[in-house]
Amino acid sequence: MSADFSITTEEMMGKSPVTVFHIRGDIDSNTYMELQGAAEEAYRAGKRNFLLDLTEVNFISSAGLRALHVIYTMLRDPVAETDEMIRQGIRDGSYKSPHLKLLKVSKNADAALKVAGFDMYLESFKDLKEAVASF
Repeated sequence: MSADFSITTEEMMGKSPVTVFHIRGDIDSNTYMELQGAAEEAYRAGKRNFLLDLTEVNFISSAGLRALHVIYTMLRDPVAETDEMIRQGIRDGSYKSPHLKLLKVSKNADAALKVAGFDMYLESFKDLKEAVASF
């Protein structure tokens, strides 16, 4: 764990309950397990809609991208979101994860997400209220 990294959470209500993870610091090989662990703990507590507030995240490494993918996979409903439905939705631009969304992605973090293709299925918002209301 890095001394410059922290995660706080808060519960908000959209159409469904939303757990907002306010992340401070880079998500890299030193910190990705802390994010993944916080998400897994929330999931075990019954939380199913996650908004990652990346306002204070300047950099996401490949380890951070891997953590985001693990969180996405954990939240995915394999019955309602079949592999074929997701593939088709990504191809035609109609699919975005209904359970994992991002808030205020920095320019550098956005570049990493785009290079990895995460922008094709993770919706990003600039406004907290709008993001929460989207769940």
